[in-house]
Amino acid sequence: MSIFFHNNPFIPFDENEQDLNDSPSENSGNRHCVPIAQDFLPTAVDAARLRVGARPLPLHQWVSQWDDDWEPTLAMKKSLITRRPTEVIGAIGDVSEACDEVATHVLGSLGYSPTSESGLDALIDTALQVADDLCILLPDDNGVPRLSAGVVCAPNRWRLAEKLGGDMAEIHQPVARYDTDLHNPVRAMLARIAVERPVWRTNWGISNCAALFQPDTPPATPNMDPSDLWFRVEWQTLRRLPLTGAILFTIRTYSEKMSDFMERDYAVVHEVADVINKIPENVAVYKSIAPYREALFAYLETR
Repeated sequence: MSIFFHNNPFIPFDENEQDLNDSPSENSGNRHCVPIAQDFLPTAVDAARLRVGARPLPLHQWVSQWDDDWEPTLAMKKSLITRRPTEVIGAIGDVSEACDEVATHVLGSLGYSPTSESGLDALIDTALQVADDLCILLPDDNGVPRLSAGVVCAPNRWRLAEKLGGDMAEIHQPVARYDTDLHNPVRAMLARIAVERPVWRTNWGISNCAALFQPDTPPATPNMDPSDLWFRVEWQTLRRLPLTGAILFTIRTYSEKMSDFMERDYAVVHEVADVINKIPENVAVYKSIAPYREALFAYLETR
């Protein structure tokens, strides 16, 4: 498998850099993505343990807010869905009604016209019109939510086909400390989610590869200059669908080069540096920080 350490988040990790969407920006680091929102960054409380950190989501907001990365993200998704559909689209069981419901609400929330498609095709059509990845969790016979359908074009070192049918514990099996820090809180959160109480949360890590489409783990590059690493954050939402009772799980992934991140306010950079320095080793390994922790901390401390 080939892996290319290019500077374009919108080119898959295993494809060579292209001229399209690859002209340098006016800012340092040849940035191709918008800055990650400050509310999405880890804070001091994230250093001690993993946490759900769920916050209320406005009822009308079904996906992320439009920004300058919206269109290049749509172009990336269209390319992946057209050329590599089996890697980014999946479903198991009868998901037609839930897919139709997701399409109706997501497109309606943006004022878009209803899709003419139905079932999984409706989910795909909807995913092509938003920058977020879309996943549907349907309850099994015991009421346990399981990943039943999805269009995922920005996977963070996981493959949709391998997760379909899994419950939250099975989906998060590689996550360090999930069983001790997250299993019970996640289960409780899913049980509490109601139609009128959607939530959002974030997940973050460090990557040596810019690509948003990153289903496999690139080999570590411990000698890479810390300024060339990428801060990767997922903005996730969960909400109960009113008709089917399914849970819609959306993921918008942001990637920012560390050389650009260093231009932020002193306090922000140093708080993130402190988190990187203090998180448990197994969490640092899971978040791909371990090979770079010492050098990255030293680099951030120069701000």
